[in-house]
Amino acid sequence: MVLREALQATNYYQKREKEAIAGLKKISKPIFLNIPDGELGEKSSHRKIIKDNILKIMPDLIITHSRNDYHSDHKSLSFLTNSAVSHYIPVLYCDTLMGVNFNPNFYFDITDYYSLKEEAVLKHKTQKPRRFVNLFKLMNSYRSAQCNAPKGRYAEAYFFEPSFPFTDIRHILPSPLKLRPFHIENQQGFL
Repeated sequence: MVLREALQATNYYQKREKEAIAGLKKISKPIFLNIPDGELGEKSSHRKIIKDNILKIMPDLIITHSRNDYHSDHKSLSFLTNSAVSHYIPVLYCDTLMGVNFNPNFYFDITDYYSLKEEAVLKHKTQKPRRFVNLFKLMNSYRSAQCNAPKGRYAEAYFFEPSFPFTDIRHILPSPLKLRPFHIENQQGFL
């Protein structure tokens, strides 16, 4: 019985890996850390795996999960990434599920990439992806409306906490959404 369950788990993780590869095909190639789902934690070996992989790539910027994320692996990844490399590379935190306990300070218009995002998420069949597509459509519309962007636009929200030596990272970020005044007679934005 244990062998059967192990085989089922292996098949499941193989499916998840294939889904990740398919979802990111037009964007990038994922790196798998081979840490079982739900088991990423504060082990020094986990921190080393993450640090070694990041320093091998040496990106200009890291985008990771918020410390307030709902999933234990996401919370651990946020903590481990920050503690391992935040003094080498600036770290930007992405929005939480439904924006819970998240106070963004950067918003980016993703309207031109929205269909690519949807297509990527829908590749994750084992995760019942339609619910996530519905969720991020709502959230990305809401984040866009927070910026008073016109209806039909989508935005993602991020948080950056300045720390030495990274106090201003605007030069490595995409341009922010265009600010629109709030006009009652001449509606330019969402309201």
